[in-house]
Amino acid sequence: MKILLSPSKTKTLQGKATAPVFAKALTEAIVAHMQTLSAEAIMKALKVKEDMAADLVEFYQNYETAPEGAAALSYSGLAFKNLAWQDLSEKAQAFGNDHVCILSALYGVVTPQSPVTDYRLDLVDRIFAKNVITEPVAEDLLKDAKSLYDCWTGKVTAYFQKEDWLLNLASKEYSKLVTHPHIVTVEFLELKQGVWKQLSTSSKQMRGRLAHYMIAHELTEWTDLPAELDGFVKDTDLPATLTEPLTVAYRRSQ
Repeated sequence: MKILLSPSKTKTLQGKATAPVFAKALTEAIVAHMQTLSAEAIMKALKVKEDMAADLVEFYQNYETAPEGAAALSYSGLAFKNLAWQDLSEKAQAFGNDHVCILSALYGVVTPQSPVTDYRLDLVDRIFAKNVITEPVAEDLLKDAKSLYDCWTGKVTAYFQKEDWLLNLASKEYSKLVTHPHIVTVEFLELKQGVWKQLSTSSKQMRGRLAHYMIAHELTEWTDLPAELDGFVKDTDLPATLTEPLTVAYRRSQ
């Protein structure tokens, strides 16, 4: 079993990374490609403002000396605030190191102890678009890539095939990286004006909370998902066995 999370744009680099990079050659190829892009091209590809694009040009040009931190402590978005890695026991962290995977547009698969930089890159960023690149992509590993999904989907999906099941707490953008026959996707729904809606803020918070719960209790079966968590109640009409991809809804009415 693996627990899948999305990365966050915000980071506060801290902690010492002790795990290797998932696919170092591919990460280096993506960095090398980013180093060929001008600030104007990065503005188009990543849809960022001029000052951010200038910062990213400098970041990628100096990538080899960029500061690093341990992933679980360094990502600082809502999901990771609620994952609260620092509050887990040493034993639970050891469990989490074996079972948590953060999906990344730059690194592919990141474990809690993997190194991350203060990078900015999302899977939907159009770094290979014709209006972005001015010459053919030079990196052999990226020759046929039209998107970052093309770069990572095969490697990431292959990595998870040995797992009996996956707990998918990633966003839809990052979930597309993984195809698996026994993937359990969790949604957190709130009742708003008579309609069940998936709200961005609470969904991010609860993904982190559920990951923390699973790690703290060292749970490895999908049937161990809690019946209730922070006022969200799990649907009860679920199959007895996991024979195909499944979506589990948690609902909060107030």
